[in-house]
Amino acid sequence: MGDMDFTNFGDLAEGVLWGGLTGEVHRGFMHRCLSLAERGWGRVSPNPMVGAVLVRDGVVLAEGWHDVFGGAHAERMLFEGLEAKNFSDCILYVSLEPCAHYGKTPPCANLILEKGVGRVVVGVLDPNPLVSGKGVGLLRAAGVEVLVGVLEDECRQLNWAFWVNQVIGRTAVIAKWAETADGYIGLVKEDESLLSSGNQIVSQEVPLTQTERVLISGEASGRWVHHLRAGVDAILVGVNTWNLDQPKLDVRGYGDVDQPIRIVLDRTGRGEYTEEAVRRSSGELWVVGGDLDLVELLKWLYSEKGLGVILVEGGAEVLASFWEADCVDEVHVLRNPEMVLGSGVKSPRMENMVLRRLDDLGGDAHWVWERDLG
Repeated sequence: MGDMDFTNFGDLAEGVLWGGLTGEVHRGFMHRCLSLAERGWGRVSPNPMVGAVLVRDGVVLAEGWHDVFGGAHAERMLFEGLEAKNFSDCILYVSLEPCAHYGKTPPCANLILEKGVGRVVVGVLDPNPLVSGKGVGLLRAAGVEVLVGVLEDECRQLNWAFWVNQVIGRTAVIAKWAETADGYIGLVKEDESLLSSGNQIVSQEVPLTQTERVLISGEASGRWVHHLRAGVDAILVGVNTWNLDQPKLDVRGYGDVDQPIRIVLDRTGRGEYTEEAVRRSSGELWVVGGDLDLVELLKWLYSEKGLGVILVEGGAEVLASFWEADCVDEVHVLRNPEMVLGSGVKSPRMENMVLRRLDDLGGDAHWVWERDLG
C-alpha cells in the first residue's frame, strides 16, 4: 500500500506490545474514545460522532470529541489548552480516521503532524472511498507510526448512519414500531380492541374510532423513544398517521433541544395542516407530495438538505413502502409480551437485517435490527 502502509491491529498476536502497550490497553483507550464520541449524539449529524484520547506512558493527557456540527473536530478539541508543543512520545487514539481534507474545519491529520505526535491508533478508516486511507497515508508519509482496527466493528457501528450516507449516498433510515406478542402493530378501524394502559391491559372491550390509538408499549419504552428521537434529524410519517393520530413528533424530557424536522408523506394533498397542527411542535414541518420515489427522495434529503438520519414512525403503509424500496437501515421493535390482539395490522416483515441487540425496556422487549454494511 506504499505510503498508506500501517499496522493492522488484527494482525498483532495477543500480548504483543505496540507503542509499549498491550492490545488490551489499546482497546481500553479506544473504548474511552467511543464513550466520548457518544456525547455528540443528536448534535453532529450528518457528520460522524468521533472521540479522541491523548496518552503518554499509559496516562491520559487530554480528551476531545466532536461536540456540534460545524464545530471543532475531536482532535482539535483535544489539543486546545495543552501548553506542550511536542508530543512525539505520545499516542493519540481516535475512533475514526483523521480527516485529510478541508471542510468546515482544517484537516485533523495536518494538526496531528503540527503537534508532533509520534504514534496514532485509529479505530476504523473513513468509509468515503474518496477519503478512506488518505488521513492515515498522510501521517505515515511523515513518519508517524499508525495502528488501525482497534475495536473496528464497534467504531463502525457507532456511526452506521454515516456509513449509509457515504457508501449508499442517501439519508439513513430508522424504522420504529411497537407490536403485540402475536405480531400486530394496530387495529383496522372496524375492529374492537383491548386497549392497554402502560403494560396493564384494560379488561373491557372498547370500540376503536379513527382517532383512538392502541397503546402497546409501556412507559419505559415511551421515555426511550424520546432518546431515539433526540438523535435524528427528522421524523417521518404518512398522511393517515398525521391526520388520525395527530402526533407531536417532538422530543420531550431532554431539556432545551433542537426539535427534529417533521416530514409528512402526502401524495394527494389531503393532510390537515391547521395552525394548531403545525404548532404541536416547534420543529419545521415539511410536506412531501406527488409521485414519490423514496430512493431519490432520500438522496435529495442528504445531498440538498443535509439530513444524515431520519426516523420513520408509520403508519403501516409507509413502513411497508420503505421496506419495498430497500431503504430501511435500522429497526427498533418494542414488543409487549403480554398483549394479544388476535387480529389487526401485522408488523412489517423484515428482510436482509442482522439482529444486533436485544434488551428490556420496563416490561417490553427491545429488538434492534440493522442492515449489514460489511
